[in-house]
Amino acid sequence: MSKHPATRPAGERPPAHRTPTLRQLRSFQAVARALSFRQAADALSLTQPALSASIRELEAVLGAPVLERSTHHVRLTPQGALLLPQVERLINGYEQGVDGLYRTLDDGKRTLRVAALPSAMHLLAEPLRQWLAQHPDVDLRLQDPLNDDLVAALQRGEVDLALGVALDLPPHIETFPVAHDDLVAVLPIRHRLARRKRLAWQDLAGERLALFARGSTYDLAVATLRQHGVDLAAADQLLYSESLYSLVRCGLAVGVISRLYTHNLDAAAVRVSPLHAPVISRRVALMAHAPMGARPPLVQDCLEFLTQALRTG
Repeated sequence: MSKHPATRPAGERPPAHRTPTLRQLRSFQAVARALSFRQAADALSLTQPALSASIRELEAVLGAPVLERSTHHVRLTPQGALLLPQVERLINGYEQGVDGLYRTLDDGKRTLRVAALPSAMHLLAEPLRQWLAQHPDVDLRLQDPLNDDLVAALQRGEVDLALGVALDLPPHIETFPVAHDDLVAVLPIRHRLARRKRLAWQDLAGERLALFARGSTYDLAVATLRQHGVDLAAADQLLYSESLYSLVRCGLAVGVISRLYTHNLDAAAVRVSPLHAPVISRRVALMAHAPMGARPPLVQDCLEFLTQALRTG
């Protein structure tokens, strides 16, 4: 006869979980990042036996192994890989909270951390100025990382809100759509294709191209160009938009970039042409870590203000 799981009597509370210590969590984070007990021990100024003991204590508290270790390797277990983002959020939240305590004592200010893609910061600038005018007690900290770094910082709890590309997001990230950002061609003003209202991707065949060297814009552009038979062997791969525009303005290359990067271009110097067949677009969204309980009131207030401002802007 099969046994059914025991049911808890109505009103009975589930057994209380033991609480990991900050020392145990930091030990796990250090080993998970370095995948080396020696390097992690050096980073934490601990002996390796002390570090190993801290990891064993954490596994005993959690009731699950978080690391696989032998004389030759250290790896995260499946459980450890699932827990690492939450552990990093706990640690960053604690450190940010302690910093906030001292800032409140020093000058009465609360801190809000916001990140935005470099190409999207102009969308946030004016709404943030308006929100900050209503909250003079807030110390606003801004960052402009690339999208992968932006999402990772949000997941780890290093920023409170982010404006970026909603692409391949990890679990527990909540998105609030803001805009679609199409890929476009940027041409010298006297280029043979500059008079066309829009271009097909095949029209770029035979052109010297300038692209970003990394990021979601690069990935989308390269994949689409290759699908349409455009040779990328001579394409210039650049880190900064101003470098790309310099090549375009002098007639040395045709740029492929997202439209958000073109908001302040001089129309007398270059021509921005939509690319179609197909239109390739990135979904830009405000992002916040999905609340397991209530989102901090300051973060929620700013999120609601920015969502409304960006939708009506």
